[in-house]
Amino acid sequence: MKNFLKKLKSPNLRTIFLLIFLILIFTKPFSAIYNNRSAFIAHNYWETFGQLKKAYYSSQYVKKINPGIMPDQAFEAFVGGALIKGENPIHIVHEHPPLGRYIIGFSILLFNNDSTIILPLMFLSLLGIFLIAKQVLNNTFLSLVPLAIFANEPLFISKFEIVPLLEPIQLTFIIFTLYFFIKALSGNKFKRYFILSSIMLGFVISIRFFILGAALEASMISYLLLRRKFDKKAIAFLFSMPLSLIVMVLSYTKTIQEGYSVFQVFSIQKYIFFYHKSKLMSFFSFWDLIMLNRWHTWWGDRRILSDSQWVFIWPVSMTLTFLHWILAIIKRIKLNETEKIIMTWIIGYSVLLSVGFSTTRYFLPLVPFLYIIAVSFVVKLFKLMSKSLL
Repeated sequence: MKNFLKKLKSPNLRTIFLLIFLILIFTKPFSAIYNNRSAFIAHNYWETFGQLKKAYYSSQYVKKINPGIMPDQAFEAFVGGALIKGENPIHIVHEHPPLGRYIIGFSILLFNNDSTIILPLMFLSLLGIFLIAKQVLNNTFLSLVPLAIFANEPLFISKFEIVPLLEPIQLTFIIFTLYFFIKALSGNKFKRYFILSSIMLGFVISIRFFILGAALEASMISYLLLRRKFDKKAIAFLFSMPLSLIVMVLSYTKTIQEGYSVFQVFSIQKYIFFYHKSKLMSFFSFWDLIMLNRWHTWWGDRRILSDSQWVFIWPVSMTLTFLHWILAIIKRIKLNETEKIIMTWIIGYSVLLSVGFSTTRYFLPLVPFLYIIAVSFVVKLFKLMSKSLL
């Protein structure tokens, strides 16, 4: 037995176990990619653009009477191509800023394919989750646990099956906004990391409705207020914040070139806000969905349905996160600084999800952080139990 434990501690054996674990983690995602490989490797976007354009102009996005139904992924594919051809985004895109569609357009330019860009962005998201988990758990193997859960659940896998969509594009920038913020507060090179964090936040608010970026910004400011230190780092963060707005304005470059002012660009965000304001209904239905798989729909007779992407680990991880927070408040468990940042994000985003109708597609920026905090809590409980038994 002792010889086996000695072998287990050897670097070579650890590397082998790590490789096996990584293979197990990525088997299902790579299988999903392979099964839908035609969507990622085809180089015929411009051959299909005419069909997409025809479908758009006869769809619910344009026609009010007897429209055809254009799926979200087909709409995103069309807009990406239209923007690359020089279309002013405000003539097509009404509900979100245009940067996410420009990223899809960038994929079209590089690969003649609207979906290929999704692959590196999704795997960058996984890398960011691992890096943040490593900051919390300080252990490579343990840091792979929340990554493994997230990478193999239906919510994540579906983003390789229905492409392109904006949510997986935005996810990468949400994760790295938090990662660079964490790095800024944990090291000496805080200025460059705050700059990177603010630029990433600019991408977040320029890809989809800015309210999610506002919640992200609020969570970071809340953490700084909880630190009760108005030091060089806090000042550097405040000075870096305008960079996010610059990124958002730059995403409307084509609009500005056609005569709109920067102030009018901000008025467009006001219109987007009022567009989404109509979705403020079914308050707290988010909790019913994540905890009990009761999805409050908002069309027809507003039935309550179940969602096939729901997994039992969501209510488990939410419960463990809540217990972690409570025990930290009563000082039975100590939170490290990265955990505090993640907690403020989880609380802030959960509050945001609680004030309108909810769907599992909104859970991407939440569940990986729940997994990180839940795993950390289980590890701490195990250590406490081990101490009590000694």
